[in-house]
Amino acid sequence: MPTVDATQLIKDLREKTGAGMMDCKRALDEAKGDFNAALTVLRKKGMADAAKKSARATKEGAVAFQLEGKCGAIIEINCETDFVAKGADFQAMVKSVAAKAVAGALKSVESANEELVKPLVGKLGENMNLRRFDRFELKGAGLIAGYAHQTDPSVPAKKGALIEISTASDAAAQSAEVAELAKELLLQIVGFSPKYLNRSEVPAADIEKEKEIHTDILRKEGKPEASIPKIIEGKINKLFYQQWCLLDQLSVRDNKTPVSEFLKAAGAKLGGPVSVVRFVRYQLGE
Repeated sequence: MPTVDATQLIKDLREKTGAGMMDCKRALDEAKGDFNAALTVLRKKGMADAAKKSARATKEGAVAFQLEGKCGAIIEINCETDFVAKGADFQAMVKSVAAKAVAGALKSVESANEELVKPLVGKLGENMNLRRFDRFELKGAGLIAGYAHQTDPSVPAKKGALIEISTASDAAAQSAEVAELAKELLLQIVGFSPKYLNRSEVPAADIEKEKEIHTDILRKEGKPEASIPKIIEGKINKLFYQQWCLLDQLSVRDNKTPVSEFLKAAGAKLGGPVSVVRFVRYQLGE
């Protein structure tokens, strides 16, 4: 175990370089406790500058979406400071990249960075990069909608979502009912961070892990062995599915009815099924 002095050196080295704790510890060990020599070790291994840039790159930036016809796209672009993120040049570049994303013109993150983002790096003197993008395209009747959450109009959104909803007809897709439902679902996704659309998407290994954790807790609490499976079933339904599956979450509309029930109600009103095909949620740096 490192001494108090060694622990402080690791902390100082990590703060100065942005490198990971274990990388800093290994560098200090290699440098026999010499702080400056450890800095040199990290630089030679490319850890200091790369890690520091990476940390800065995910600190600021923008999440944006673009809709066009039957398509929608969402992007995340990172930069080092909020000063640049709020600037006209950066925001114009974000709009340009989002427009190309929805048009299907982005082939990869790497090529987009080379062609669209890198030219602005030289001009503004900051490291920036397109981190990710997703594009949805309707194959039948339905709606694609997006939302980017801003608390200050002058500051780019730092989180947002894109959703595809399927309907039985184009008329249903264009209805006020579906438009309002899409808006509520986007707020739900951004606010409550579901990881999955429904229970079938949850990996079996995740459920087994949850069961093991709760079984261990219940046994330590002295619960009768015969009652444990039933208790666990309730906990998985309420504590796991209701937290992480969009269709199981309690709707922002009333905070007591599952999202799935509002979808069923919309379908009954519009004369055919209304369902969520897919969604994606972005948060800056996640």
